[in-house]
Amino acid sequence: MASPSNTTMEDLKTLILAVDSKVNKFNEKLDTIQNKFSNLVQEVKQDVTQVKLEVSKTGQALKELRQNHDVLHRGVEAMELNVQCLEVDKLESMRQSFETDMKNLKEKQLLLEKHDRKYNALVYGMPEKSDENIWKVIDDLMINYSKMEKPKVDNFPFANAHRIPARQNSGERKRPNPIIIRFIHYADKELFLSHGSYLAGKNIRIVDDLPPCMKEARKELAKIAYKIRSDEKLKTRIRHLGVTVILETRTSSRDQWHIRKQFRCC
Repeated sequence: MASPSNTTMEDLKTLILAVDSKVNKFNEKLDTIQNKFSNLVQEVKQDVTQVKLEVSKTGQALKELRQNHDVLHRGVEAMELNVQCLEVDKLESMRQSFETDMKNLKEKQLLLEKHDRKYNALVYGMPEKSDENIWKVIDDLMINYSKMEKPKVDNFPFANAHRIPARQNSGERKRPNPIIIRFIHYADKELFLSHGSYLAGKNIRIVDDLPPCMKEARKELAKIAYKIRSDEKLKTRIRHLGVTVILETRTSSRDQWHIRKQFRCC
């Protein structure tokens, strides 16, 4: 076998050295790339860790925010409930105040109307004629029925007097329309009413003129009083105090009056 020439060996050596140099450079570049990749991986890991940390912090913040929202929501609900309670209490207070004011106003109006009727007297059951003279009817009532002194009656200064059309129940015998008498002096009216006892048994009665609601109360108490007189043999009287109509009873003139029933008209 022939031995290689010196030239061939040199070329081979040069080639090997060149290849070795390229391998070394390739290894260096590979190491560089590996280092860069390792650094990149490390940076990515750090970034991922940072992102996880930020996400964790964000999750915690969201959790705290949700808790704060729940607390705030409960607080708002409690405030709304308190406001509703306050509004209900305020409305109830306003309603009660309004009802009280209306009641007081109604009572004042009733008292004013009662005062305006203070000088009036009502006469029920006095016989009526189609062509009657009302002043002669009143004279007859006061002198012949109520047994008042004629000179006193002749000197009464009346403001007015007339019949009041009364509602008649169907099928019932027509009753005389009541008479309303307006006196100039209150004392004269009281004197006239004080003679009402002379009308007992004559189906005639004289009473104070009152507002309609108080008249109704007096009418109801009069029915009760009649039953008490019939069943219990007690004496009765009906009087009014303010806007209250009162039924009182007693056993005899020596006894004190006792309240049996009363109606407040407002």
